[in-house]
Amino acid sequence: MSIDEILDQNDVVISSRIRLARNIADFPFVNVCSDDQRERIESTVRDGLLDDELLSELSFVDSLELEALERQFLLDLQQVSFRNDASDSADTIKASKAVVSETAIKVDQAPAGPLDDLCLTINEEDHLRLTVTRNDFDLVAAWQQISALDDQIEQHINYAFSPRWGYLTACPANVGTGMRISVLVHLPALVIAGQTEKVFRSVQRVNVVARGMFGDRAVGDFFRISNQSTLGCTESELIEQVASVIPALVKYEREARDFLLTQNREGVRRRVLVSLKELCRCDLDDNSRENNEEIMSLLSQVRMGLSMGLLGQEEANKVKRLFSLVHLRHRLFAAITREDYSEASSLRDQIKDLEISAGVSQDDLADGSEGGLV
Repeated sequence: MSIDEILDQNDVVISSRIRLARNIADFPFVNVCSDDQRERIESTVRDGLLDDELLSELSFVDSLELEALERQFLLDLQQVSFRNDASDSADTIKASKAVVSETAIKVDQAPAGPLDDLCLTINEEDHLRLTVTRNDFDLVAAWQQISALDDQIEQHINYAFSPRWGYLTACPANVGTGMRISVLVHLPALVIAGQTEKVFRSVQRVNVVARGMFGDRAVGDFFRISNQSTLGCTESELIEQVASVIPALVKYEREARDFLLTQNREGVRRRVLVSLKELCRCDLDDNSRENNEEIMSLLSQVRMGLSMGLLGQEEANKVKRLFSLVHLRHRLFAAITREDYSEASSLRDQIKDLEISAGVSQDDLADGSEGGLV
């Protein structure tokens, strides 16, 4: 689904993600592994995947061989994040909420089936982590995808499993199902109204927790809603827990947006307009954390303005084209990383066509963005 379609179809829910933590029997957890054991874990996973006709189509990406810009692409996907490990001289990639990853496997446009929107990581906090991400709120479909993948991998790899405790994981909080469900939501109006703390306290009553987009840091009014525990519930029960709170969050956010329009439409419009101008002046080639967080904060306000009808159609189309260009560039970096030069060539053509069809520079957009506002 393109950036345009995401913005058009859903104003509050951005994406859904299910992640499974798995470890291989007969190996110690990663944090106490020797270098030789880590290499054997990676070889075990690689050999298991290569033995499967469909899984063998996955592309392996060694994080230590990536350029900074390519690592940034993985970070932007919310599949990995960065750290400098004291035991390592080189930067390493780690999972969104945990430890070191030496290797990541990424499929961007897998064939129809359980491998759509998939990322596997090896030797993070756990030996193997499986992630399926969707640009909608269909947690059942995401679970069907990742469950099928998990079953397929388990045919080739012997997982560490206890009849009493379930799947064994390095972090006790993940023992049991090993499942983390995460729904990314956009709640700018609730933030402006100062209501997020009250709303988030209410969801904790059903074993669900709300965190910032990057762990404890809320960037651009984007939040992740996820299950608080993994033990003592089935996968279906955990999905129901998270799914049960999302409609209420959507309702509260939309009501807060309506209230803002009623009470201070002009003030909100000015706020969106200023953010739009600043966004169009941002350096999209600057991949520093500070610049990315600034872009996310500005994007939050502009996205809210689009959903509230505060931008005219011409300006909205220009903004969406800008977002689409960023999205295509990230996909281009991934294709180059995979050495998929046919895909990279196609993406370059799409980027060129989009730039030509836009017929306007970022400076032009910034200077002319006031027109068409209602």
